[in-house]
Amino acid sequence: MLNSPLERSPVSHRSLPAEFQGAAEKSVDRPLLTASLIVRNEEEFLAGCLDSLRSVADEIVIVDTGSTDRSKEIAESAGARICDLKWTGDFSEARNRALDLSTGQWILYIDADERVRSDSVSNLRAELSDPSQVGYELLLHPRPGHTAYWVLRLFRNDPSVRFRGIIHENIWPALNEYSARTAGRIGRSALVLDHEGYEGDREAKNKRNLPLLVRSLRQDPGHVYSWCHLATIHMDMKAPEPARQAWLTALDLVRSREAQAPEDILPYLGLIRNGADLGCDTDSLLAEALSRFPSSIQLQWLRARKLMDDGHFEDAIAAFLRIVERGETRDYDQIMAHNSKLFGVFAYDCIATCHFRLGRYSESRHYYDLAARHEPDRTEYRVKRALCERLERQRSGSPASA
Repeated sequence: MLNSPLERSPVSHRSLPAEFQGAAEKSVDRPLLTASLIVRNEEEFLAGCLDSLRSVADEIVIVDTGSTDRSKEIAESAGARICDLKWTGDFSEARNRALDLSTGQWILYIDADERVRSDSVSNLRAELSDPSQVGYELLLHPRPGHTAYWVLRLFRNDPSVRFRGIIHENIWPALNEYSARTAGRIGRSALVLDHEGYEGDREAKNKRNLPLLVRSLRQDPGHVYSWCHLATIHMDMKAPEPARQAWLTALDLVRSREAQAPEDILPYLGLIRNGADLGCDTDSLLAEALSRFPSSIQLQWLRARKLMDDGHFEDAIAAFLRIVERGETRDYDQIMAHNSKLFGVFAYDCIATCHFRLGRYSESRHYYDLAARHEPDRTEYRVKRALCERLERQRSGSPASA
């Protein structure tokens, strides 16, 4: 068992999985927190993940689905418990196998290319000691330079709480049922995760995920997120018509149900962003989406860009300034990640462009200057700032500087 300051409570070893009863006989204490992972060929990232768990997890359980690199060696050296499982094309099967082997009172499920942020762990023991809580959402930063969004990663270890779905496996339904039975609450933890991986060439993942999505949607044709993922894969494969049909199917599902879910925004975003390739009426889609998700930063950004592209520069400036203000106040809609540049350099660039087209060279120079301060290596902003300054001088009749 890993060294950890987290509290423990007694448990009989007879209640533990057979694989771990031998270890349990050596200790009558039940771990407070088990970190649960599924892994395949993750030697590039795994050591960093496990190192970040040292002060958090009492136990680490890893289900390996067929690594041919040093992943298992790295896991063993970190003191993790490892179980081999033949990959059958079912993410929930692998996730749930790891849960079956976990002995902790609580589960933190984490991927090999994620890290626990060290400065976010100080309140974890208090959170896990709260008897009214059955689960917590955590903030996940999906990549550097992006805002975080809430994900459900921390929950009590109970046999009824298991993942569902062969892809985009989901713990929410089971935890909601458990919460209803026990009158427990699902809160938000101070724990923060950082994703260290990168998308890179998606061809291999798309090849793996495409048949899984097809199988999954046969079983659950009402899963909006999976339809949108399928659409994205078709776009990657240069197949716009199947992509359009997948997004429209998702959109029909969204329009047909009363309760609104966070992922319901995805078909709107997919169709609007790819409207030129898909032949969609993006104006009406954007208006409809904004009526459903008025606080969405992504939709507000798309609206601001449309105003600018259509020559409504005054309205566009006001819209971009509202986005800047949301960044300054950290008023993020944390259902998805946003490129932090939307609130800074990208917005300043657009505001400067609008002022320039209105002939306001002084204001344009100011915002190009702000953009240049954020990205001093971008020559473009310095050149445009200098152009605005020269045009200002010409307009005022002042001689241009040498």
